Amino acid sequence: MHPRSNSVQPSYFPPQAPSPPRQNGVPSLTAPLPTIQSLATALPTIQQSSHDPALKITWARDVLMLVDRAQQNASDDTPPVGPVTIQDPQLLRLVQIAVPLVLQIASAQYPNQIPVFAAEAIYLRATFAASGAYPDHVQHNPRLAFRDFEQSARAGYAQAWFRLGRDYENFNDAAHARDCFERGVKLNVESCVYRMGMAHLMGQLGLSAQPEIGLPLIHRAATLASVQVPQPAYVYGLLLLGEFAHVTVPPHLFTPLIPPHSSLQQEARLHLERAAFLHFAPAQYKLGHAYEFATPPFPFEALLSVQYYSLASQQGEVEADMALSKWFLCGAEGAFEKDESLAFTFAEKAARKGLPSAEFAMGYYKEVGVGGPKDIEAARKWYQLASDHDNTDATERLAVLSQPSPQSLSRQEHDNITDVKLVRKRTQAKQRSEREGGGAPRASIDDGRQVVEVIRKNSVARHHAHGSGPIVGVGATPGLPPVNEREQAPVPAASPQGPGTGPSSAQRQFPNQHRYTLVDPGSGSAGGSSPPLRTDSPSYARPAGRPPGQRAGSIPLPSPALPASGPDGDGDANGGPGQTAPPLPRAKAPTTFAEMGIQGVKLEEKDCVIM
Repeated sequence: MHPRSNSVQPSYFPPQAPSPPRQNGVPSLTAPLPTIQSLATALPTIQQSSHDPALKITWARDVLMLVDRAQQNASDDTPPVGPVTIQDPQLLRLVQIAVPLVLQIASAQYPNQIPVFAAEAIYLRATFAASGAYPDHVQHNPRLAFRDFEQSARAGYAQAWFRLGRDYENFNDAAHARDCFERGVKLNVESCVYRMGMAHLMGQLGLSAQPEIGLPLIHRAATLASVQVPQPAYVYGLLLLGEFAHVTVPPHLFTPLIPPHSSLQQEARLHLERAAFLHFAPAQYKLGHAYEFATPPFPFEALLSVQYYSLASQQGEVEADMALSKWFLCGAEGAFEKDESLAFTFAEKAARKGLPSAEFAMGYYKEVGVGGPKDIEAARKWYQLASDHDNTDATERLAVLSQPSPQSLSRQEHDNITDVKLVRKRTQAKQRSEREGGGAPRASIDDGRQVVEVIRKNSVARHHAHGSGPIVGVGATPGLPPVNEREQAPVPAASPQGPGTGPSSAQRQFPNQHRYTLVDPGSGSAGGSSPPLRTDSPSYARPAGRPPGQRAGSIPLPSPALPASGPDGDGDANGGPGQTAPPLPRAKAPTTFAEMGIQGVKLEEKDCVIM
């Protein structure tokens, strides 16, 4: 049970029974999302001319949300410009119906006042023009996009205020940005409430740092958090635990926000679980780590740890892949057996994305014979790649294996290493949790088998859907698994000052690359950290990802172009088959109103419809 959590229920069908609490035979830890199957089933009804246009927009929004989620691992800090490919042919068909449907409703003439569903359609049309995602339908046109966002906001679609504010903010017009965000705050737009909370907390948008003003706003945003904007719940949970790296909030400021009979830690756990329930991958990774090492306020629970890591892995969290590899390397007594094949699979997945500790793990697995026969030559290649990426463990093993008579690690030495460095650490966490009275409901061994089977099926489906190819990018070594070229691109920085002011690309992509070596029990911090967290934007799914939309599908959306492999080489969340094509080039988005051909004019209150 997740208090205060909201689920996503399709409203383009008549009311039905609530979704079952189990998915794929195991307990569900996340809010239900629309599926390609449910959207396709609804299609005949949606295409009826007499069907309610508001429900048509709801359906189209859900289609576009699935497209956006399939693209959520993009590393750009700003929305990409240009066509984006869709892999799944079924989803492609739905998109080819949804986009014209949105444009038809957005362009219709209404006799008196534009209805809210049409205002949302105008908003979605604006995202098409802002991104150029569907050039066959709407060409890239920032000027048109800005005007559509403004029209949508004035017509009563409140979420458009956030996008207008972000445009002003990106053009360094803090006064107009604040004006838009404040209008959204009045209308309980979660992203606007969060943005203004962070601005007051950290002294952004031309404001002085006033945590006594910012914290209540962030708390309010956390309670409003949704699948579309889950980050406020995560950040508020970190603030409650004192783990938000950018600023420390005096504890007494939380007192008015803590319900009776609760505590800072209890509230932190609730909000972190809420963020994970709302599909926020960094929260899912953090919970996986917390349940693995019994980080207060969480007890030790191996199966929950693996489930949360798996959820984060499916959304592209590379360190979750490595964490799963280490779990399956040893197994967990009473929960699930060790599975060296899965350990190898997840290490390989992380290594393909360039995580140095995973490259080291692949060398180690090849040296010891985990997941397959020993292969010293392959081990050397992996160690060399990891060493080139400054992994000191790999450098040491490479030196040993480069001797005239190399002494590779034996199985017995492997067992000793895993017992001391992995099993023992988890055993200590379990014992500490039990001493402190913590404890999660114990899952049955059948639950453990079901969880592992679901994870195995997901990993096999993704592998078969996308296969492998030659490794590309810096440090390419013949004979190693592939690294998608797009995965080598630098990850934009995130800082309290906004995008573009941060460490080097390598530091941004894997800021703690030595934390997750094979012999490291986990993060050096109490809670486990993630890549740099955007403090000025409620990211849809990743901490340093694209600015979010306010409803499903409101972020720049992919176009129905040729199918191509996903940003992480694993494909979309549905694992649909498709041919591969090279990623299309991205254009640079305009950075000034002049480049957009727009003269900035203050939005007058009398010109706006405030619902």
